[in-house]
Amino acid sequence: MIDELYIARRFSRLSEVDETEFSDMKAAAIHFQKEHNQIYAAFDGYVHLPVDAFKHAEVCSFDVNEATHVFRSSGTGSSLRAQHFVKDISLYEHAVKAAFTRAFGEGPFVIVGHLPAYQQDSSLVYMVDFLARSVGQPGSGLFLNDHAFLDAAVAQCEDSGCKLILFGAAFGLMDLIDVVQIVLPKNALVIETGGMKTHRREISRSDLHTSLAQGFSIPVAQIRSEYGMCELFSQFYTNEEGLFVAPPWTQVSVVDPENPSITLPQGEVGVLAIFDLANIYSQCALLTQDLGRDHGTGFEVLGRMSLAELRGCNYLFERT
Repeated sequence: MIDELYIARRFSRLSEVDETEFSDMKAAAIHFQKEHNQIYAAFDGYVHLPVDAFKHAEVCSFDVNEATHVFRSSGTGSSLRAQHFVKDISLYEHAVKAAFTRAFGEGPFVIVGHLPAYQQDSSLVYMVDFLARSVGQPGSGLFLNDHAFLDAAVAQCEDSGCKLILFGAAFGLMDLIDVVQIVLPKNALVIETGGMKTHRREISRSDLHTSLAQGFSIPVAQIRSEYGMCELFSQFYTNEEGLFVAPPWTQVSVVDPENPSITLPQGEVGVLAIFDLANIYSQCALLTQDLGRDHGTGFEVLGRMSLAELRGCNYLFERT
């Protein structure tokens, strides 16, 4: 029998999930969450719950008093912060490690993150710190505006032959290279985690990657992107063609902003709708606030919806 416990235990063998099993687990997850998630139970008409629900309600399929962790969004652009209550942190860790190794292999890596380690409720900080501890070799860890730490990590890679992987928020990385040009090892990867627009400036992903490649002295093909959010346990990484690839325990669709029950054909721009089995104890089916395009072999993230489009999608939740 496929139930929530089966899905949770299945995460030790994530890469083996095929389309048939995914379909069965998806149906079981929807059934479980309709019974145990009050917010989703009250939401009628569409499969995917608007992600903004995490800002306004406790979106979970268990007693929140049993939560071992709570991830919170940055709150940029809004005084409200999304909250994601975590019942089993090992599910998150399994999803994080499996998505990373599926995209980049087993290593050996020195993994460093240019991130504020003090942000203990950030899922991004937890993710990179966990990868540094579980996958990374000596020299891995988090730093912020500390060139000596990064220099030491580079030296460690040169001595050990490990590949350097540098994570960072888009404009945090830009700030890092604004001070001085940094020469990373020839085979290094830089993974920017989004945030293309701040109160200071806005830049396209293509221009961002060009600037980062020049600033870190590596080819632009070695600048990758990660797409994730506090409301999702799983992450998506770009391949060499620049398309985000969904791991087999997730499903990404591009839907009509006016009617999210309609999946758009490949090549058309719409809203990204994601089904993430790792979210079994919260909410698997989520309607994001991001525009995207499906290419069959992967998908693009084109940026946030306009305010008018966001109001329309948020209304889907507010009316329940």
